[in-house]
Amino acid sequence: MNHASTPHQDDAAADVPTVRVTVPVRQDVLETFQRLAKAGGMSTGRAMGEWLADTSAAVLYMAEKMEQARSAPRLVAREIHSYALGLADETGELLRKVREQSQPARPAAGGPRLRGAPLADGPAAASPPPSPRPVIRGGKSPKATTKARGKKV
Repeated sequence: MNHASTPHQDDAAADVPTVRVTVPVRQDVLETFQRLAKAGGMSTGRAMGEWLADTSAAVLYMAEKMEQARSAPRLVAREIHSYALGLADETGELLRKVREQSQPARPAAGGPRLRGAPLADGPAAASPPPSPRPVIRGGKSPKATTKARGKKV
């Protein structure tokens, strides 16, 4: 379960003794870790310990940011905001790549094509397909205006 560990982290962890602690958790959290333990063929305590070890770098980062926020809250807020924007950019790029890879390839100029589909070398081949017509639900038809209680004018 040590997904993102580096050799340096493994070496450092080998030198540190394991300590038993009692940690109060909600029932749903316990059930989640029991499920993880069962799936991994280990004890619940070991599943929790490995999870905490695997995420300790994130906890360390958060502790540092919280300590910095006490002395310079605006600076830390800007850093976290910049981080979130960068993450949004990366996620958008990843989604764009997934969309490109999942679109079916267009047939070649002489190859088979669907009935009514434009030729691959025609002017329509360079333009994207038309977007579907928007559906507006709940609106009334403008044929007749009505007064209160549904009486026609």
